[in-house]
Amino acid sequence: MTLIREYCVLDDVKRVLRSVGSRESRIRFSEAYKDLKANGENSGTIFLSGVNFDSCYADHETFTFTFTDSTSFDVVGDVSGDIGSGTTKALFSVTNKFTVPIAKWAGSADAGDEYYITANSDISDDDADGFIQDARKFINAELARIYGGLDNVSFIIDPSEEIPQPISYACIRYACYEIFSSVFAGSSIEEESPVKSWKNMADEAMEKYVSSRGSGPRWRARDSLITDVGVPGVGEGELDIETVATSSNKDFRR
Repeated sequence: MTLIREYCVLDDVKRVLRSVGSRESRIRFSEAYKDLKANGENSGTIFLSGVNFDSCYADHETFTFTFTDSTSFDVVGDVSGDIGSGTTKALFSVTNKFTVPIAKWAGSADAGDEYYITANSDISDDDADGFIQDARKFINAELARIYGGLDNVSFIIDPSEEIPQPISYACIRYACYEIFSSVFAGSSIEEESPVKSWKNMADEAMEKYVSSRGSGPRWRARDSLITDVGVPGVGEGELDIETVATSSNKDFRR
């Protein structure tokens, strides 16, 4: 049975976090940076269009590229200190921080020229993916509780079946709620913030999925409680129940 199914992806979560009020928009992920600029006193034409931050990286730190000749540079972080040396003619990589592909550079530097970039992320993409997986685990636990096990949920046992929209919707909102709460832990959330409603919206989506599968007792989709599960004190086994031809027995005393 396939249990590891993705109910939503990180881009879905980022879309919701970007679409709401000003405070929520401050949540930035691994790729976020600001203040990408050259030193105003540079005499060369060197130009940097950006860097690729690693998915595991999240921090607020300024990195300075100081050129020692037309292509070679040293990198220092205002938090990390000396990071290493590189050249615009080769890929420059800092483990668990960022890489600078050759294509990101243009022009030529003079010795002493500087370029700056400031990382501006609140949570790493990897950590955000972890919150998405937590949301999936929570949903699976709820489905198992309601239906007596994940074996009774068709889209889980059949990987070719499309993930129901209410399940995907719930996963996105649960993840958004947990990410926001984690980033702003200890801070109050404004009353008008949609964050307060994300969890409720996710719960409602789950309820809609459950109701769409039909009414009846929660154990309806499970094996017969008497014939297959057993009766306390009787022991294991399966009862052989004889089918009665007539719909009622008039002689049976009620």
